[in-house]
Amino acid sequence: VIEAGRRLAAHGGAYDVVEANTKERGEVEAALKAARSSTKAEKARVKELAQQSMSAAGWTSALLQGEENRFAKADEGAVESQLAAATVGLVSSAAFREKREELEAAAGAKREREAEEAAEAAAAQQARKRAKKREREKQQQRGLSFAADEEDG
Repeated sequence: VIEAGRRLAAHGGAYDVVEANTKERGEVEAALKAARSSTKAEKARVKELAQQSMSAAGWTSALLQGEENRFAKADEGAVESQLAAATVGLVSSAAFREKREELEAAAGAKREREAEEAAEAAAAQQARKRAKKREREKQQQRGLSFAADEEDG
């Protein structure tokens, strides 16, 4: 941009060339000015964001307002955390692989057990609903037969 400005500032040649150079120089200077102001505004926004994020008052107010999810919490039962706890210190890659496979197999078995238990619970709930429905139907039939007996009697 500076080089283009110097080239355009050189006075020499025909009047039309000088006018075109002056016009082009003005456009380049306007573009440079816009870029500088944009950069300056961006820099100010970055400084403001940094000021807010590093402020102890901001962190405290965010925590008091109930933003407890600011930090990620580890799942204690996760395979990765169990693997990290089980392989503390120097462990060979074979032992590490073996331990990982054991933990993943255990986690898979646990998921299968939980899925079976959930299916059994759902089936039991369906059975309870069916039994309750049958009981209601019987109660209604009894009520209807009682009403029919009263009319006869």
